[in-house]
Amino acid sequence: MGISKEVKIGVAFIIAIFLLYYGISFLKGVNIFKASNTYTVLFDDVSGLSQSAPVTLNGFQVGLVSSMHLDEKTNKVIVLLNMDKGVKIPKGTKVSLDVSILGSATILFELNPYTQEYYTSSDTIIGIKKKGMMDAADKMLPQVENLIPKLDSILTGVQNLVNNPALTETMINVNQITGDIARSTRQLNAMMAALNKDVPQITGNLNQMSSDLSGVSKQLTQMDISATFNSIDSTMKNLNTLSNQINSKEGSLGLLINDTSLHDSLNSVLNNASTLLEDIRKNPSRYINVKVF
Repeated sequence: MGISKEVKIGVAFIIAIFLLYYGISFLKGVNIFKASNTYTVLFDDVSGLSQSAPVTLNGFQVGLVSSMHLDEKTNKVIVLLNMDKGVKIPKGTKVSLDVSILGSATILFELNPYTQEYYTSSDTIIGIKKKGMMDAADKMLPQVENLIPKLDSILTGVQNLVNNPALTETMINVNQITGDIARSTRQLNAMMAALNKDVPQITGNLNQMSSDLSGVSKQLTQMDISATFNSIDSTMKNLNTLSNQINSKEGSLGLLINDTSLHDSLNSVLNNASTLLEDIRKNPSRYINVKVF
């Protein structure tokens, strides 16, 4: 018996439905011929996450997001993950939602290596959302809006400062000061050049002086310092003895200096001589007798 036309249409319709389901699943990234496990993850926020988003472990894709729905009791989002059959998730594993700058989301698994207990399909895993640059930008926008009036005020102040004539005068003064510094630098360079020319001569003089000092030091080293000091000490003793003899009244020099009678006698002689000279000046005829033959 031949197959009726209605059976052929029914078989074709069933194949078409199967191919449509397989095609849709394939486009979603789900391989219906590959064994998998389903895990439930609970998130407070799934911004950026969509169905068929990748699930990665150490950067390698190990599953997809199969579905999401809202828990009406807790207002949290329940995310079902379709994971490869061979992937085991230890308890205490960290599950996080990472949203890139472009807005695409990925669920990341960081396995707990310190336990041998694993989650099952009936367990619920608590997930967290990583703070990305977009979250930071959302927090920064209000602060930026508050800064705009302040920036406008600062720019106005800068504009007023730029338009102030005092700024132009200040710049002129700065240019003048810069020119003075440049001239001073040139003069200093000329001074240093002259000094560099004189340095060899000064160095030679210092070397000569050092040689002379070395010679003097050598001569001082060769001198008999002890004999010199002994001679000086003997001279000082002689001077001390002479001073004592002068101060005493026993010697002739001591009597001459300390005896007042000699002073009085000399004073009397000088007075008599002065009187005699005065008398000779007034009466020369008494003392000078001139005879003419």
